[in-house]
Amino acid sequence: MKDSKVVLVTGASSGLGLAVATHLEKMGYTVYAGARSFKDKDKAQISTSSVENHNKIYLDVTDEESASHAVDMIVNKEGKLDILINCAAFLVLGSVEDTSVDEYKGVLETNFLGTVRMCQKVLPIMRKQKEGRIINFSSINGLMATPFQSAYTASKFAIEGMTEALSIEVQDYGIKVTLIEPSDHRSGSKNYRPHAKKADLKTSAYYDTYIKVTSKFAHDEDNGSYPEKLAEVVYKITQKKNPNLRYTVGKIDQRLSAVLKRILPARIFEKIIRGYYY
Repeated sequence: MKDSKVVLVTGASSGLGLAVATHLEKMGYTVYAGARSFKDKDKAQISTSSVENHNKIYLDVTDEESASHAVDMIVNKEGKLDILINCAAFLVLGSVEDTSVDEYKGVLETNFLGTVRMCQKVLPIMRKQKEGRIINFSSINGLMATPFQSAYTASKFAIEGMTEALSIEVQDYGIKVTLIEPSDHRSGSKNYRPHAKKADLKTSAYYDTYIKVTSKFAHDEDNGSYPEKLAEVVYKITQKKNPNLRYTVGKIDQRLSAVLKRILPARIFEKIIRGYYY
């Protein structure tokens, strides 16, 4: 039998968001997959893909009107919204010195403020329902930093803190809030991993190291976990009566690195990370 849960997944045109949307639909949920690439932008219509059975909806998480319109359309059609899963994200690679303030703003606007914006849009609905689930995608980088990913790391650290606060605030309204912290997955995220404009310049003081480290990023992603496994974890979380606040998902060595971060002196852990990438 079909489950009656209505779900909105942001950033669902590819990668982890697409895997989550596809799996939840397969498990019987009514899924709305939101993404900027699902146009017509002007009409913001709901359409059904001939490949996946979930509903595709135009959604730009950086735009107030788009976010409101998407949520309103779903609630008007379904009468409720049970689960929000915030997957929309991208990053800009580059050293802190080579990454412009505008490039930082772009990452934070999508990853962090986009997540905040979508939470704000669904919370009045979930409070009125007296129940709901919000699952915010952080990252292993929300627990530990890696070189040349400072903008992305900052956005994920921010999501961690905001989600902790949100979870406390909404407990009286029957809303459960969870963080997903994926390690590297074969999600094709390198397509959403542009380089800072100054980072690729051979005049950059960091150029040689930057090329070496970013090649390691690509290798780790190509050999990462499968998105479908993560999607299965997300489904299981939505079925739990009292889910944990955090779930770190992916390859065991990267998950263990997050544990080491908590127990080792900071400079020793920093030496381990530098040794791995450099």
